[in-house]
Amino acid sequence: MTRHIRTPASGAFATRPAQFEHANPPDQDRAREAAKALFARLGGDAAKLRDLIERAGLTLDDPRLGCLRAAVEGAGGGVVGEDAFCATMSEAEAGLIGRLADGDLAIANFPVFKTRVAGLFDYAAGADWGEMRSAIPALAKRDPDAFAMGVCSIDGQRFRIGLRDGDEKTDFSLQSVMKAVNYGVALELVGTELYHRHVGREPSGQGYNEITLDERKRPHNPMLNAGAIITCSMIHPTWQVEARHDFVSRIWRAGAGGAEAGFARDIYESEASGSDRNYALSYFMREHGCFPEGSDLHEALDLYIRCCSIESDVDRLSAMAATLANGGVCPLTERHVFSRQTVRHVLSLMLTCGMYDFSGEFAFQVGLPAKSGVSGALMIVVPGVAGFAVYSPRLGPKGNSVRGVEFSRRLVEAFPWHVYAPVMVDPDLARPDSAKA
Repeated sequence: MTRHIRTPASGAFATRPAQFEHANPPDQDRAREAAKALFARLGGDAAKLRDLIERAGLTLDDPRLGCLRAAVEGAGGGVVGEDAFCATMSEAEAGLIGRLADGDLAIANFPVFKTRVAGLFDYAAGADWGEMRSAIPALAKRDPDAFAMGVCSIDGQRFRIGLRDGDEKTDFSLQSVMKAVNYGVALELVGTELYHRHVGREPSGQGYNEITLDERKRPHNPMLNAGAIITCSMIHPTWQVEARHDFVSRIWRAGAGGAEAGFARDIYESEASGSDRNYALSYFMREHGCFPEGSDLHEALDLYIRCCSIESDVDRLSAMAATLANGGVCPLTERHVFSRQTVRHVLSLMLTCGMYDFSGEFAFQVGLPAKSGVSGALMIVVPGVAGFAVYSPRLGPKGNSVRGVEFSRRLVEAFPWHVYAPVMVDPDLARPDSAKA
């Protein structure tokens, strides 16, 4: 077992609460006492405080560290005064810094973690085969050799790396990665029961754009094109399409800690002009009564294409993955984006259906919830630990990023994060009468 990495015990993934879920309400006197005790431990050397933060994988521009940032910047690299350190620090901020100083963050030894993950990234870079997505001409024009990875822990520790300078800052369209988040949005809006009257939750065993329905005349699951189009029909159907798209973009911004979601206009136009297959799917579903009453097929399909064209980079996408890893609470803001029940449903279908008709093989080899897109994007969730994002546009025969899949394989070889890893790590966990179970 790796000591510096959080390893879930008995399958119970520990997450961090939202701001309003803390056991005790904020108390400024208690916060000041906590800050004074913290100052006594850490001292007032601004450079050492900055180094402590950065070595832990956090940054001073973290919205949760506003008081510490103001104190350090006010010291101009010198000594932070106790009054400046303690005057306005909240109990939550003091608690975060205290856990950092105690090594009690999700990834305690972050420098070692970075080194190991960078090594996995380098190994995955060798998988340089695969084809670009040609069915969407604008996607085919993207740089085929781009490769980037980002990670965000449930405590907001972050790291990103690119194969070449600038790869880690590259924006890409989400494509089918958006299906997992849109599924969560629809569940929050209409509820699980109503949603799944119209969309199933079984793997189809077929291609993501197959014209097929399950035995109840529903799309098989929300991770296929058919299911994702029906999902879009349930997102504020009475609103204008532009407003519905803005709403979904705000969810992405919330999950990414406030970073704006971009929009790839060229991808949208390219995909909209070549959507014969999705139109065929939509008319087939309308013929079989799949759409909720009052839905507009054309608006649902337009919203679907707009959502596929939302842009991210690996930083923002890993933050959204970390929000799912943290039970729907964004690690960077400690605010709820999704309910815990919604996250459970989303992760369940990501695990079983998130990698197109490679999902079973991915679950067997990697054992983590993930969602891929034909842009080369991949979102990986390690519940209770962290979220990962990989971007590499060369695709394998099933439409998944070749390097993304290779990185995922190596990740669970290096860390005990496969869903059934605890059975291998501690045999006692396999016993139903174990005290740890």
